[in-house]
Amino acid sequence: MRAFYLKNLTPQESYALKGDEAHHLINVVRLQLAEPLLLLNGQGLLVWTTVDFISRKELVLKYSRHEQRDQKAPLDLALGIPKKDALELSLKEAVELGFGTIFLVRGDFSQIKIPESDRIEAILISALEQSNSPFLPHIISIDWEEIPFQNYSEIYWMNSKPGPEKILSEKNSKKLLIVGPEGGFSPKEVEFFQKIENLCSIHLPTPILRTPTAIAAGAGFLLGRLLNQDNYDKL
Repeated sequence: MRAFYLKNLTPQESYALKGDEAHHLINVVRLQLAEPLLLLNGQGLLVWTTVDFISRKELVLKYSRHEQRDQKAPLDLALGIPKKDALELSLKEAVELGFGTIFLVRGDFSQIKIPESDRIEAILISALEQSNSPFLPHIISIDWEEIPFQNYSEIYWMNSKPGPEKILSEKNSKKLLIVGPEGGFSPKEVEFFQKIENLCSIHLPTPILRTPTAIAAGAGFLLGRLLNQDNYDKL
């Protein structure tokens, strides 16, 4: 379903969009009368509407229903910044996979600086609209040492080499996934990670994964375990 992000979205009888918002939906998306459009605020609110009026400079949407959702999967991501294209794809995938917070770290082997916040926001919003995700991740630029690891009862490290593979996986525990850039982690970073309490290494029987692939594989692993736990609870 087509979706559109409105930061200050609230449920109301109708929505009159003008300016850049209307221009994009009318001339780029080319919405038609009576076509449905899902509105999102990135904080769990979804509002279903239909196009009620179109002019050259204005678009009016008619309210149908709304729903406020809670973020159920307590997953956060600590990402060593990869190259530009890989970073943008990683951010898009993080939105689609439902990560709540993304810690962006310029690691020892990262080759670019953290992009401007406006560019990051545009990437996240694009992914939100494309995937119909109710939530925008919270982005924090930080160093490895500053991440509040103590707030997580489970920390999973996507590791290209075998390491400690204890799996804790409690249904409602807060989880952090650590993924590095293309060049991997420096010996200094590896030594730092190995001292973190509740660290679990995920080493897959695959060749070295690209950063976006590692994020998808790690999230799939953790979400799969949550799904299995839900099924177990229903027995």
